[in-house]
This record gives sequence, structure tokens and C-alpha cells, in this order.
Amino acid sequence: MKKVVWLLVLVALLVGADRVAAVVAGRVVAGQLQSAGELSVKPSVSFGGFPFLTQAVRGRYSAVEVSASDVAAGGERLSQFDADLAGLRLPLSAALSGNVARVPVDGVDARVVLSYADLQRRLRDRRLALAAGPSGLLRVTGTVRVLGRDVSAAALSSVRLSGTSVVVTAQRFEGGGISVPLGNRLDFTVRIGKLPYGLALSGVRVTPGGIEATARGRNTVLTR
Repeated sequence: MKKVVWLLVLVALLVGADRVAAVVAGRVVAGQLQSAGELSVKPSVSFGGFPFLTQAVRGRYSAVEVSASDVAAGGERLSQFDADLAGLRLPLSAALSGNVARVPVDGVDARVVLSYADLQRRLRDRRLALAAGPSGLLRVTGTVRVLGRDVSAAALSSVRLSGTSVVVTAQRFEGGGISVPLGNRLDFTVRIGKLPYGLALSGVRVTPGGIEATARGRNTVLTR
């Protein structure tokens, strides 16, 4: 019975040490990510895989999840920034001492969300309302000038990337009970800006929560 108790105590101590090491390493990596990406807030960091200590001894982590909400990066506000880091290399001794100058990462896959509320604030001068539409289109509602009068119009619009911006273009729309020909009345462009860690935008789509863009980076080095 005593052996069982001691075994349980040992397991509990190992699990505790594992979690403490993960927390310490997470704080170091979070600080490195904030500094390297010039983020306005420190992101949350979690390590995939268990136990953590076996990865820490090797100094290489196969999967690291990063998340930050309401963060400014590249001069623009992002409603949500999530990233999956693969092959992050950080010696345990460096993590424990906090003496870290650079952290190499094999690959970064990121997701950026611009919420409809944030987008509407950016476009407040145009007083547009945004929501997800059918078939991957964006529903844009606003006021247009038709036949000399102002009418409410709702456009179903496509979204695409152009450099570091999202371009929204009406495909079809109707307003005021009359059919309105295609035009640029409800078109707009919104800037995502330069993303951290050398990430390059790779795609964009409409989601229920906002416009979501994906980005990717390879052989990245996080430096302070």
C-alpha cells in the first residue's frame, strides 16, 4: 500500500513539474512572440503533446498554439489572431533562465479575423451593415442614390485578397423594391496590414463571425 501511495505521489510531482515547466516556457515564448511580432498585447500560448518535459529536454516542440484577441499588429487592429507553430526550438535551460535572443520555428499557419463590428467601425463614415450571406458571399447593407433619391440597398458581395487588403465587390443587389444594376455603390476595401513573423496572406473567406484571412510563414525566427 505504501508503495502505491509513493508511486501516486511521484506521479503527481512529475505531472506538477511538467505543468510548471510548460507555464514557464509558455511565458517566455509569449514574450518572444509579442516582441518579435510587435503585438499590442501578449498572446496566450499552449503546447500540444504530453508530457511536456520530454519535448523540453529535446528543446523542440512539435505543436504550439498561439492566440490573441483585440490585438494591433502592423498598424491595424485585428479582432482575433490565432497561429499554429510547428517545429519551435527552445532549449529548456534558456526557457528557465529567460535568456532567449532568438527562437527558430519551422512553420507558422495563422488565422486572422476582422469581426463585422470592427469592420463597421472602420467604415462608419459610409454607415454600412455587414453580415454573412449565402454561398460564401458577404451581405452589405447601406444607402445608395437611385433615380435621384436615397434608397436602402443590400448587396451580396465577393471578397478577395489584394496585397495586404481585402477587396469587397458587389455581385448583385436590390433596393427600394426595384432592381439595381451592378455597380460600385457598396464596394469597399479594408486593410489587414503587414502581419507579424513574415506571414504572407494566402486566402480569405466570409464566416458568421467576420471576414477571416489565412496566412502562412516558413523558417521563421522570433527575435526580441
